[in-house]
Amino acid sequence: MPIRENKAKQILKSGGAIYSSSVRLPEPGMCELLGYAGFDFVLIDGEHGATDAVTIDRLVQGCFAGETVPVYRVLRNDEPESVMKALDLGVQGVLIPHCRTADDALRLQQAAFYPPRGKRGFGPGRSAKWGLVPSTEYLKTIDETILLLALIEEAEGVDNIEEIAAVGLDVLWVGTSDLAADLGVPGQTDHPKVMEAAARVLAACRRHNVACGFPARDMEASRWARDQGYRAIGYGCAEQYVMQTARKFLEFAKA
Repeated sequence: MPIRENKAKQILKSGGAIYSSSVRLPEPGMCELLGYAGFDFVLIDGEHGATDAVTIDRLVQGCFAGETVPVYRVLRNDEPESVMKALDLGVQGVLIPHCRTADDALRLQQAAFYPPRGKRGFGPGRSAKWGLVPSTEYLKTIDETILLLALIEEAEGVDNIEEIAAVGLDVLWVGTSDLAADLGVPGQTDHPKVMEAAARVLAACRRHNVACGFPARDMEASRWARDQGYRAIGYGCAEQYVMQTARKFLEFAKA
């Protein structure tokens, strides 16, 4: 019995681009819906959202129902236990915030991979289909299915981008909002300082054959990002654009 394939990672390996959206509320149906919509992965936001172990468990099931890849955004980049727990519950990828150094990226690898590549403790649950996948088969194949992502969202991370990219994570994601704040232009995600930093991250990713991610706030931005060479493109959080669409409808309907 094989382990579950990671469709998003397969797309990246084939040279394609992957698209995602994030969720913050503990509603599995939202993950399922985003999967049906066609997103390659759903980012379960454990940094800013309402998540605990039980919530992760339910949201992973929602992703699988919608046939999309669950990726978990951990609260901190220095808590290997939270990486292990999320992977045991079935997430197929992990995103760390505030990746500033190569050591941060290496720490993620160590937490996500089993020995000898890493230091992950053994105790899989859903990721091994609750014991249906033999341990030998599981250990032989699971590391290759895990998608590892890191947010580059401070000037320090941009300055260290060559060393970070050389670690070999799957995706380095430009966090434009926090980057804007760190560069002294809070709220100005399209400021020249931010875009110059993003271009440096993208260039380093290309040199090291790592996919680069970018947050698109509208359809035009997603097309621009793809044309620039970004291969992981995110479209906000689902709750936010549900709110925006609802408000536009009501403003028009009540005018």
